[in-house]
Amino acid sequence: MVESTSLKHFGFNFCGPIVYSYIKKVSEYLDENPKQVYCLAREGYLLKAALQAYLPDLQCHYLLVSRTFLFRILLSDEQSWPYSLGHAFEGELLKFFVSRFGFTHEQAVSFLKDNEIKQTVSLPEDASKIEDIFRRESSAIESIIKDSRSLYLSYLSDIGLTSQTLNNALLLDVGYSGTIQKLLSILLSSHSHGMYFITTDSDNSKAGNYTARLNYVFKDKVKMGNGYTLLDRSMFLESLFTSPDGQFLDLLVSHDGSYIPCYGKRNYTQHHFDKLNLVFQGVLDAIKHYRSNNIDFSVDEIESLYALYVSKRHLLPSVSWPLFEFDDAISGFGNVNSLQFFGM
Repeated sequence: MVESTSLKHFGFNFCGPIVYSYIKKVSEYLDENPKQVYCLAREGYLLKAALQAYLPDLQCHYLLVSRTFLFRILLSDEQSWPYSLGHAFEGELLKFFVSRFGFTHEQAVSFLKDNEIKQTVSLPEDASKIEDIFRRESSAIESIIKDSRSLYLSYLSDIGLTSQTLNNALLLDVGYSGTIQKLLSILLSSHSHGMYFITTDSDNSKAGNYTARLNYVFKDKVKMGNGYTLLDRSMFLESLFTSPDGQFLDLLVSHDGSYIPCYGKRNYTQHHFDKLNLVFQGVLDAIKHYRSNNIDFSVDEIESLYALYVSKRHLLPSVSWPLFEFDDAISGFGNVNSLQFFGM
């Protein structure tokens, strides 16, 4: 009882004001620009519940998606390469293809040369070397990814996302550079719209031949390491705002035509999702409370509240400490705990 109460209060007091302020801005945006809403996994799991707590009659979708999956199925499109190769990585080439793109070990070995498998690469410095492999092995890679891409396009169509409808949709995510949104624009050959907590550069809206419009709620033009706590310590949000499943890696179809999502490894939060769900209950209670009482928070208040919590370990209930673990496989690392990372 004490544990559940502590986690709910933590969700109410720490996450509640942040999520409420974001959802309130989303609602105001939709009043002016009615659109079909899609909440991007894994953060989208909570964002969908939060939006429906604020707007109970709104129909919105929880979209199965991840950067890793889109990086892989878009490998045959050179427009996607700056996104998949722009993120830092240090390690063996085989590990890079497995962690960055979600290829299986067997798939990656099938198109890498023997002398490349253990070759060490560093990104973004070695991007051109990897692009050479993309071009050299284009046929082999396409044979691996084409079925997943085709099935995923069918899945998107079934939930109303196509080349004709993406421009009339609103994609919700925590942030920060809109990579998933831009990759969806490339995949569906369409302009797109997204709304984020913060953005590193909302003007950087090009996605291949299309425009990905990035809207933000708290701040724009911020870069990692420049002292803006909501971004510099965003690990705390990324670890908490997750789904019951691991990272979305692929999509299969059953004999009856239903979709079967495939996920990556589960970390502490997935194995103990009952605890994280108590935090979420606190968030949803906060949203309903703040709305019914017409409470508003300034951006300064949100920034100060967040900075306070993520810099003082004693403000975080001890039962929540294990929940700050998240999977950073895309960079080639394993699980990372935010408290340990920041020396708290």
